Amino acid sequence: MQVPRRLAGVIVLALLGVLSAQAQRHPDSIGVGFAAGRPSGLTAKLYRPNLVAYDALLTTDLEELVRGAVHRVWERPLPDSPLFVYVGPGLIAGLEELNRTPLVRLGVGGKAGLNFYAERFEVFLHVTPRVRFLPTLDGDLGGGVGLRYYF
Repeated sequence: MQVPRRLAGVIVLALLGVLSAQAQRHPDSIGVGFAAGRPSGLTAKLYRPNLVAYDALLTTDLEELVRGAVHRVWERPLPDSPLFVYVGPGLIAGLEELNRTPLVRLGVGGKAGLNFYAERFEVFLHVTPRVRFLPTLDGDLGGGVGLRYYF
């Protein structure tokens, strides 16, 4: 498996540079990037005042499934560390085609994780417990790692 090793290498290199990094988030800053895990996809984060942010993920298999999730997260620094911890609730919605029949997927979830900032980049690791209530009641646990660039 070459991809996880390369991703681990990128994270290690970013960690090495974090000691001299300045946090680049402030109200109304926007970060965009990617998340790898379950699910993987494009991600964006919008900061609001008092370290409140809206974290979004869009994922698709390019054929039969499109899913999006939005979480409102509260972020706090860990004492004596360059790391921040975040947690918050979210909504999940998607559209899946099953046997040529469109199927709406709706659910709720949460997100908890750790992140740090290196210049204009955010590196993050999170878990996302989810409960889907449409089309059927079902729960699962996802999570992943990712990278965002802030404008």
